[in-house]
Amino acid sequence: MNTGKDNRPEQDVSLANTTGSSQTGASGRGSGHSRQALRQLAEKSIREKEPQPPENVGALSSEESQRLLYELQVHQIELEMQNEELRRIQTALEVARNQYFNHYDLAPVGYFTLSAQNLLVEVNYTGALMLGVNRDQLTQQFFSNFILPEDQDTYYFFCKQLVENSEPQQCELRLLGRDKAAFWGHLHGTTSQGQDGTCFFHLVITDISERKRIEDALRQSNERHQVLVKTMPQGVVHQDADGKIIAINPAAEHILGKDQEQFIGSSTTLEEHDALRENREPFPVSEHPALVALRTGLPVRNVIMGVFNPKLGEYRWISIDAVPVFSPGEQSPSEVFSVFKDVTEREYYKRGLEEMVAKRTAEFVAAREEAEERRQTAEMALAEIEKLQEQLVAERGYLQDEIKLECNHTKMIGQSDGFKYVLFKIEQIAGSDTTVLILGETGTGKELIARAIHDLSPRKNRTLIKVNCSTLPANLIESELFGHEKGAFTGSLARHLGRFEVADGSTFFLDEIGELPLELQGKLLRVLQDGEFERLGGTRTIKVNTRIIAATNRNLEEEVRKGRFREDLWYRLNVFPITSPPLRDRRDDIPLLVDFYVKKIAKRMGKNIEIIPVRVMDALQQYHWPGNVRELENVLERAVINSSGLKLRLADELKQPSRDFPASAKTLAAMERDYILEVLEQVQWKISGRGSAAEILGLDRSTLRARMSKLKIEKS
Repeated sequence: MNTGKDNRPEQDVSLANTTGSSQTGASGRGSGHSRQALRQLAEKSIREKEPQPPENVGALSSEESQRLLYELQVHQIELEMQNEELRRIQTALEVARNQYFNHYDLAPVGYFTLSAQNLLVEVNYTGALMLGVNRDQLTQQFFSNFILPEDQDTYYFFCKQLVENSEPQQCELRLLGRDKAAFWGHLHGTTSQGQDGTCFFHLVITDISERKRIEDALRQSNERHQVLVKTMPQGVVHQDADGKIIAINPAAEHILGKDQEQFIGSSTTLEEHDALRENREPFPVSEHPALVALRTGLPVRNVIMGVFNPKLGEYRWISIDAVPVFSPGEQSPSEVFSVFKDVTEREYYKRGLEEMVAKRTAEFVAAREEAEERRQTAEMALAEIEKLQEQLVAERGYLQDEIKLECNHTKMIGQSDGFKYVLFKIEQIAGSDTTVLILGETGTGKELIARAIHDLSPRKNRTLIKVNCSTLPANLIESELFGHEKGAFTGSLARHLGRFEVADGSTFFLDEIGELPLELQGKLLRVLQDGEFERLGGTRTIKVNTRIIAATNRNLEEEVRKGRFREDLWYRLNVFPITSPPLRDRRDDIPLLVDFYVKKIAKRMGKNIEIIPVRVMDALQQYHWPGNVRELENVLERAVINSSGLKLRLADELKQPSRDFPASAKTLAAMERDYILEVLEQVQWKISGRGSAAEILGLDRSTLRARMSKLKIEKS
């Protein structure tokens, strides 16, 4: 392996040849000529040097000594020349060995030599690193063992093509590397034959895992971009360097009024459309934004033009942005993308707005002059308004007192021990923000208790907000309590504030809390605990400072056991319970209530009732009053209507409950059901209107229907 031939003298080359011949002569091939040539060179060299006589020739003659000395010198030079050639060959071998290691073992690709049986014969260092196995352990292993099962067929076809075609073949498949981790490899294969005719496969394997990862990422990105282009509301048109349309998206088809097939290959979208400028003059094709961008190589922004939509039979105004795209190394754009949107409504609005601004400007000038005149008049009227305002403030306070007296919103009447205990608890809790739960039968004045607590609290200057959970449909109660955003559901055309927001800083009275749907009880619990909630259809958390007062005629503990009321909400509400006693337990209060309601009703009806007979009062005190104070008021109203003089006459026959079946033997719901049935039968199932069951029971028509549905009351 003579790698330094060009830098050595010709003598060295010849010497190398003779040396090689001498070495081969030792094996019996042409030794005569080579040895003779070597001797001639040695003799020539010795003649050029001065011979050095030996110091002691012994018994030899002078001629023999000189001849022996001559032979020794010749052999010495032969040995020196042979050693020089060996050192040169050794240096060349070392250089070749280093080059082999650098070019083969440390190559950036794996070199594999396989036998015809797919056994590994030789692997370079890089290839062994790829497979994660020592080189001495790779030989005589099947190369297919390092290929994923899914890609075995690909490798089989690759080997088959190598054998059949005898030409280099390429393929890409997944290999098992270090720690059995799969990686993508590019295989370049060739074949060769040994001296004995054995076939060998030579594979060059390049790790292309990173390229595959980039290709997958680009493919996924391209798919996402395709989806984006197809679903975006703006129209997109793709054109080549000559302005020929390559593709358009569905939005562009819709805006321009034609299918993609009708545009492909045309120069611009203007060739088949009458285009207009903003001033409705013809729009030249040469000024189309896409062609301008291709011609100048610069983006064109916000060009307004009108195009005729054949499907709609009208002009649509569009705003176009055209962006040129350059290929690497190119000075001119290779393609252009036009993005446009329909701005028809905006353009018509802008034109109408300009006309409106001109008109309103003239009106404003006239109005300003008129306003100046009115300002002077207003200053004169301001003094009069301030005087009237003081009078209105005084009248407002008077009217509020009158309204409270007439409507009985806060006036509570009674002197019985049970009623006094309720008043004591009201005064005890009113000054705090503690949640209050008012319990009691229907018609016992639970709302009056709530109003009394509010009027005695620090929040009395704010309005008491109330809601009856039984009167609202289940699908609307969440919106009423917590509000909703615009578009939260069908028909929600504007944002609506819920009762909790309105009650911020005030008191919120939740009547008939036992009727609250189970799915909303968790949201109410969050308001009670944290004072925060979200509107229906909204994401922003709203915090409120609201004092909660709840009321119910149900046994909530029983509702909890039946799974119709949340236990955690029950404990959160039942912080300070107040039980409103039924009227049958306040018989001492009946005379006071009768006197109050008779005067109130008689005044409203324009009558004068001054005498309440003892037998009437006894009958009223002996009756068990299942409807409580509300029923008492209804009975007294019918009595006032029935009375023609100064004396009160009852219009109803108040029957006592049967002794065999005392009222306490039935549940509250059963008693309520029986009473509603009795009233309905009395009025021949007339639910609303004058003299109806709703009027007698003192209930709204919708409330009565809801109670009938809940208690399963149906006309047979």
